[in-house]
This record gives sequence, structure tokens and C-alpha cells, in this order.
Amino acid sequence: MYRENKKHQQSSLFDSQFLLPPKLRRQMEESWANTFFHEVFLRIPEEPFAVLYSEEDSRPNAPVNVLIGAEMLKTGFGWSDAELEENMQFDLLVRYALGMNNLNQEVTVLRTLYNFRRRVREYAQETGVNLYQETFNAVTDAQLEVLELKTGWQRMDSTQLMSNIAQMSRLGLVLSVFQKGVSVLPSKKQAKWNRDHEAYLQPKPQNFCYRVKREEVEGHLVEVGYLLLELAEVLRRHQASDEIVGLVDRALQDLYVIEDGERITLRPAAEIPGHSLQSPHDPEATYRKKGGEGHQGYVANLSETCDPDNPVQLLTSVQVAPNTTDDGQLLADSLVEQSGRGITIKQMTVDGGYTGETGEKACRDHQVQMLPTRIRGRRTAPNRWGWEKYTWLSDDDDIPRLVVCPKGQAAWLEDSLKGDWLLARFDRTACADCPFYQQLCRVQPYKRKPPTLFVQRRWIQVALLRQGMSLANDALRAGVESTVRSFKHVFPAGKLPVRSVIRSTMVACCSAFMVNCRRIHHYRMQQRKPSYERVAPVLVPEQISLFMRAFFDFLAKTHHFVSHLKAEPLAVLSTAHLH
Repeated sequence: MYRENKKHQQSSLFDSQFLLPPKLRRQMEESWANTFFHEVFLRIPEEPFAVLYSEEDSRPNAPVNVLIGAEMLKTGFGWSDAELEENMQFDLLVRYALGMNNLNQEVTVLRTLYNFRRRVREYAQETGVNLYQETFNAVTDAQLEVLELKTGWQRMDSTQLMSNIAQMSRLGLVLSVFQKGVSVLPSKKQAKWNRDHEAYLQPKPQNFCYRVKREEVEGHLVEVGYLLLELAEVLRRHQASDEIVGLVDRALQDLYVIEDGERITLRPAAEIPGHSLQSPHDPEATYRKKGGEGHQGYVANLSETCDPDNPVQLLTSVQVAPNTTDDGQLLADSLVEQSGRGITIKQMTVDGGYTGETGEKACRDHQVQMLPTRIRGRRTAPNRWGWEKYTWLSDDDDIPRLVVCPKGQAAWLEDSLKGDWLLARFDRTACADCPFYQQLCRVQPYKRKPPTLFVQRRWIQVALLRQGMSLANDALRAGVESTVRSFKHVFPAGKLPVRSVIRSTMVACCSAFMVNCRRIHHYRMQQRKPSYERVAPVLVPEQISLFMRAFFDFLAKTHHFVSHLKAEPLAVLSTAHLH
């Protein structure tokens, strides 16, 4: 039965922070725990999680905000579940951050946390709603409102996150799938397959792979392929789960070429798609090669505010998807999500990976100006002007209507008979006098027609993007790379401790929570520090005169004292004389 947690709202004289000496109490109030409690914990909405619990009268649930907050701290500090439990029991700052101020209050056991994760995952599978992501959106929206941050200008970047799976050879992968399929057969059938194919059904497939010579690998792959084909039919006859049957079918489709349903050959490595199966333990993980390195898993896309007027910048959107997802699609999805939350974006600073028809169309639909630092595509040949050298004028519907060459000659754009092409006819006399005609200029000469410029609409769109590029935008975008490092530093070597898109999204949101919390804490501490400005004293002439008079009197008295010391040393040192 769901019940809202209100224990943290009831203070007691025997709460832990009141038992501390004043100095330690002040340190606790200035710590990250105080910021986490007020800026994150108190804003966690518990009501959306009521759907995870029974509506009948029963034992009340563990505090939802404590469970969510504990997940954030676990990810943000890189703890294991055992370390999380220990810190919740004995660390005063952790208990304070989670509203557990009474030392008599019991800590939630790990089994409760495991069940809570499972319920969130199952709910996301059924409805497509990840409650962790919804919580991040709700808390972040409240933080943006309280801090009065401008969200109209944002920057975005993506990063690779590897799934918690082992890297397998193709032989190791098909053996793992084969073993998983056999393991769900009835006991008698399973015993028969174990007897007939004992070598392939060893507990650890890698033990078999290590002993196979390189020239024997292909033969074993083909043999296991035929076994998988037979196993798929057996699983269907025994009405195995769609998940297992689909796993075997996917391995056959991705790694083999099947002819007439019987003959099997290996699929060439170059033809294996990036979305092929990477592990039977995480079917959603995909493969992508980026920067010369291969990655098995997912891509995380981060968006944060970057308006120069903001005193602090916060992450506003976190997405996780298979790493074969195009960055332009991630940009489009982020704009839709933030628009649904009431966040209006006017400018988006991105790198070249987000350019393309998908991302640019999304920006046009949401009236967002894309500010890229790079553009996809090849560079212009050095013997021709780039299309960005020309001036393109459009109407209110963003349809190009007029083009002006770099020398100031203008011409109307007309639709061509070649589909998406446009043409512009320039004045023959003006072009004949131009030193760049038939050189750098792209205008083509004709005998019976005026000089004509042919251009595709896509080239005009790219040219307009290039014209908006600037060095200042490059410097502004560099900040999001630092954000990515802050987001990923809790994942050793960029590898997640979990599998599947849903669990990866839950962990990614927790990491983003802590990035924002640390930034807010730093900002709050800067506000609390008094500003000491050393101001030079301003002396008026009267003050200067008095100061000089006192200084010369001091010199005169000092001279008188020294002269007496030379003449009568004992008398000068007497108490009366000194007085």
C-alpha cells in the first residue's frame, strides 16, 4: 500500500544535527548534504510511484523519496549496494541528506531497493514511462524556476556508454545463445542435448573458445549455426517464450545467411550490421565504432543551459538509446520532450553530428536556431567558392527566393525540372566583367542563355548553417564536454554497472541529478561567502596636514630622546625620565 513519506518534516530535539556541537552543526549546514536535502530530496515527487503498489490495505511501502535519493547518492559517489547500505547506516551526512535525522530510524534493507528497481523496470516495459526520468524532469524544472535560470539557449552533446556485458567473439556469442536456448527446454530434452553436444554446452563458452585453433573457428561456427536452426524449431514446438525464440532467430539472422531455410553460410564481417546482437544477456545493446574505438552498449545525450547571464548552468534533459541512434534523432526527441515540459528553446549549440535533415527539420519545426560548430559533409574544393560565400534570402516560409553572389550581383531563384534543384539566371554583361566568372564563381556559362547557377535546397540549408558558425560558439560549446566528463566520471572506463535501456536510463538520470546538485551547492556556497573589497582610504587635505604634523612631532621627540641617551644614559633610562 502506498503512503507518502513525511517523517523528515517532523523535527525532534534528539535529531542528529541538534546533538552536534555548534561548529560541527555549521559544517553540516554548509555541506553537500544540506544542499541535496533542500534542492533535491524535498522536491522528489512520490505520488507518481503510487502505481507500483497495491491499492488494498496492506503493509505500507518504504519511503519512495529515500529510495530514489539513495539511488542518486549510490551513482553519484560510485558506491556498490553494500557501500550504500553502510553509508546510510553510519554516515551522518548521508542520513541528513536523505531526511533520516533520527538515529533510531531504521535503514531500508537492500532487498527492498532491489524490489523497487524491479517494479520501476517492469512498469517502464509495460507503459514506456520511466519514472526515474519523470522524476529528473520534475525536480529539474523546479530547480530552474527557483534559480530563475534562462533556458532559451542550450548546448548538447552525446557520449558512449558501454553495457555491463563481456566482449565476445562471434563463436563465443553463438555458443552463449545456444546454451541459453537449451537451458529453457524440458528436463528430458535438455539432458539429451547435453549428452549429444557436451563440448558446446560447457558452463563457460570462453573455455571452449580458448582451445579452438584459428583455422577451426569457421567450421565450429557453421556447425553451431545448424544446431541453432534445429533448436529454434524445437523451442517453437515446446512453446518457449517469445524472448528466447526471438533471441535464437536474431542470432541466426544477424550472423548467418540462410538459403531455402536449410543451407547456412557465415555472413561476412563487413555485412554484420551495428544493431546486431552483442550479448544474449543484453539484447538491446548495439555496436558502434567512434573515434577508432568500438563500443558495445548505448549512447547518452545531454542538454544543458548555457545562457551567459545564468549564474549557474544545469542539465535539462537526459536521454539513453542504443548507440546506433543518430544524434539528429536524439536532438529531435529532446526538443519534443522539453517542449512538453514548457521549456522554450530559441538557440541550440551543437557539434557536427547533430546536423543533417532530421536534426535541422526538428529545429525548424520548433523554431530553434541551430548553432553548429561543424557541419557534416565534404569540404568545398579549393578552386570554387563555398555555397556559404553567397547570400541566400528566403520568404516568411523559409523558402529560398533570392541569391546574391560575393560580388553583389543578385538573381531570383526558380524551381528547376530536376526535382529538388533550383536555378538562378544572372545578367550576362555583369558576369562578363567579373574577374571570378568561370574561375571561383559557380555560375555556369551558356551560349544562348544567361549565366546560370544550379543549386540544391539542401546545399542552401548547409550554407546558412555555415554562415552562423563562429569561434565564440566553439568556445561556448566546449563547456558541455566538461559536463560529459562530470557525468561519466562515476562509470569506470565509461562502462555502466547495469544492462538494458531502462536500467541505463535510471542510472544516467541519477548521475545527472548529482551533477546538478554539485553545481547548485557550489553556487550556494559562493552566495554565502562575504565579499571583502579592499578600498583605498581617501584623505582630505586637513587629514593629511594633521598626519604630517603628528609625524614630525614624533621625529622631534625621538631626536630629543636619543640626544639625552648619549649624554645621560642612566638618567634617561630611569622610570621618571622615561615618563
